[in-house]
Amino acid sequence: PSIPQNHVKLLAQSRSLAFKAKRKGDIELRKEARRLRNLARFALKKFQKEQLAKQLKERHLSGETSRLFWGKTKRHFHPVSSSLRGFLSPCEEIINDSQIMANMTADHYERLFEAPVVIRPHPYVDAPPVQLENAAEPIPTVTYPEIVNILRSRKKEKCLDIHELSPFILDKIPQNYWHLLVQLYKYSFTEGYILKKFKEVRMILLAKKNAVCSPDQTRPISLLDSFLKVQEKLFHNRFLKILNDHGILPDNQSGFHAGFRLQTRVLLLIEQISSYMSNSSRTATVFADFKSGFDQL
Repeated sequence: PSIPQNHVKLLAQSRSLAFKAKRKGDIELRKEARRLRNLARFALKKFQKEQLAKQLKERHLSGETSRLFWGKTKRHFHPVSSSLRGFLSPCEEIINDSQIMANMTADHYERLFEAPVVIRPHPYVDAPPVQLENAAEPIPTVTYPEIVNILRSRKKEKCLDIHELSPFILDKIPQNYWHLLVQLYKYSFTEGYILKKFKEVRMILLAKKNAVCSPDQTRPISLLDSFLKVQEKLFHNRFLKILNDHGILPDNQSGFHAGFRLQTRVLLLIEQISSYMSNSSRTATVFADFKSGFDQL
């Protein structure tokens, strides 16, 4: 709704008086302009509160007030996943017991993420043995300044892990204590060993579609250990260095690639297809995209 004319008149009067006081340098006019400005602001805030209370009261009624209310609030709504209410058993029975649901979820994701059995060299494949070019290349050592930079760059989130720690709490730890963890991270990278406590994570399940579904229709959100998140960033920096130094990651890799946009790759793909078709060449194109989860294409 439009601002009442008396409020508009009061705002214009205070603004005009402020310009006049600035031009003449009169202290009394400046005080009067400040008084009128504060009075106008108070009246405007009071009017806005009254309008908000009216819109809240009439938000479910048909009319201009409800249309204005929902027109301003709908942009703050975001789609969210359904809350998980239960699991469906193989017999189509609904299971609501939390302990049984936790066991079913653990069994499903343990099977999904179990280590694959890889036989090298495979007896039915005539392939030369794998020769690693950088097997003797040492992993860059962890330094105290590197950990401090990671702590400074991380968001100070307050979500707690399974050990009741958070990045916000880690930021409050005196920085000299991280000298002890430098040795721990060095040993972890050197020996390929991760502490068992670091592997304990809190998992939150979200339903992809329906509130009652089977375990394979859920999406797990893992809240990693706060110290493991720091080690994850340390590993990520070293992993990217290996990819860049050895040219392992190709330029035509689309998505989640720093410095490359997916839109550019799609446009280039369309241009290549059009070029082949204009030359009457056979064109076979495959574009794979992950759909709303790691287990769907």
